[in-house]
Amino acid sequence: MKKSILLALLLSLVSCQDFDGTFKAKKDLVFKTKKSIFSSKLVKVSVPTNEYKTSIKFTSADKLKIDFEGIDKKIKIKLPENLNINRYNDEFFIAGSDINQEYDFDGKIVTTSEDSDTYRERESCSYTVYETTCRRECRTNDRGRTVCRNICTDYPVTRYGRRNVEYFYRYTTTDMRMKVLEQTTPVGLFKSIENSRNRIETYTSICR
Repeated sequence: MKKSILLALLLSLVSCQDFDGTFKAKKDLVFKTKKSIFSSKLVKVSVPTNEYKTSIKFTSADKLKIDFEGIDKKIKIKLPENLNINRYNDEFFIAGSDINQEYDFDGKIVTTSEDSDTYRERESCSYTVYETTCRRECRTNDRGRTVCRNICTDYPVTRYGRRNVEYFYRYTTTDMRMKVLEQTTPVGLFKSIENSRNRIETYTSICR
């Protein structure tokens, strides 16, 4: 769903999300960022025409951070709290006039996934048991008698075995594109493609 209001990120399991990719500046660009962490004053950061390795981070503190390789200062933009963007599939629009920037940001995030066949295997495994050891401790009391007692302690022991397992792999691709617009003209483009593979177990037997 298109959202023509400002951006804040909804993250279900993590506090922030990085997108690593490339940014192509089609002309010399000028962004604004805070002078320092303790200052509210904004300073200009020039990004000359070029292509840069770039990291874009949305944080739980409603901030957008842009790090261009080769540009000394990071661009840090404070975002309002009134919009949630799905980190996996969504479209967003950031009005530059609302975030003290000369440009608008128009982005899209698309995530696709594909599952492999199911694999069934017998694999090595480990588990922990606790064993008890005791020692006898003796001392002489005030009457000169020897008094003894057993002191026992439980300690963990790792055992190794085999187990049956069924699982499949989930291959996920997240494609994030963000255009930098001067009025309606694209003057920059950020592209990021993130691939991941996760093993998902559907059955595991007892390790023994």
